[in-house]
Amino acid sequence: MYAIVMAGGAGTRLWPLSRRRTPKQLLNLAGDASLLQQTVARLAPLLDPADIFVITSQAHVRATREQLPQLPEGNVLGEPLARNTGVAAALATALAGRDPDEVALVVPADHFVAEGPAYVDALREAARVAERGYLVTLGVTPDGPATGYGYIRVGERFHPSSPAARVDAFTEKPDAATARTMVKSGNHLWNAGIFVWRGYVFRQAVERYQPELAKAMDRVERIGTLPGFQSEIRTVVEALPAIQIDTGLAEPAAAEGHMAVVPLDAGWSDIGSWSALLEALSEAQGKELVASGRHLDRGSHRVLVQGGERLVVTVGLEDVIIVDTPDALLVCAADRAEEIKQVLDEISAATGDQYL
Repeated sequence: MYAIVMAGGAGTRLWPLSRRRTPKQLLNLAGDASLLQQTVARLAPLLDPADIFVITSQAHVRATREQLPQLPEGNVLGEPLARNTGVAAALATALAGRDPDEVALVVPADHFVAEGPAYVDALREAARVAERGYLVTLGVTPDGPATGYGYIRVGERFHPSSPAARVDAFTEKPDAATARTMVKSGNHLWNAGIFVWRGYVFRQAVERYQPELAKAMDRVERIGTLPGFQSEIRTVVEALPAIQIDTGLAEPAAAEGHMAVVPLDAGWSDIGSWSALLEALSEAQGKELVASGRHLDRGSHRVLVQGGERLVVTVGLEDVIIVDTPDALLVCAADRAEEIKQVLDEISAATGDQYL
């Protein structure tokens, strides 16, 4: 068994802390280690360092290697261009060169998990299901009709002794009314974006649903890691469209009965926004106010403060996000944190790349 850690995200919704040079997986947002370091540490009960591969932007290879000195240098793979999760997983699979019969764990580098042992247990169960020839995803019980997640309609369980079940269908980021209906039904889970499969099963799915990507994998395997390989791989990747695992592979596989789901109950969050981080840390720490850096408060509730050396004082606030960096300050209502991505477009138009 081996793991592919997907570390290519930009994390734009976590501006101004997450920037192009310092994406969110490299930041200490939920403790004394970065999200990337925490992700790799959670895999330790399952895998040796030599069995963990990280695929990240070519620009972040050096920083990633510095954060993960326990991994062999060659296990940190540079992605020449961002083409979404499907292409990244295929590229990493081709470059890792592992036995196609092995089970691969494909995990995002920028998620928060409060309970590591429960996370490991879910991955072990998913690996057992994957050994039977299924593409497996982990699903989280919804705590509300969120529209930022994909939804999994859970089908028949494989066996009474196992929580694993067939996936009947995926719905990618439904509107609010559809999300409410799904949550009310009780037979839908959020798609955590964590996948488990045998190498050859993944390859067969790519060949069936994304044949051009399969050809690209063949080319990358022939190129290998000989001198100058990055330039050649860039040429291969450049010709590909962006392909998500969820929509490009999982959805059609589910339609043909090849997808399975294992529930994940481990205090999971994808930390897709500052409000999501506030919710995850508040639940994990049992606090209404979560703060880092120098901070003093008087009577505030449901507030997140990400500060530094400068003293931040909060008085009587509710449902507010404050992020203080040397060159930019963010103050926003927690329920409007998703709008930051749009605000960045305005900042870019006004100031160029200075604050990005």
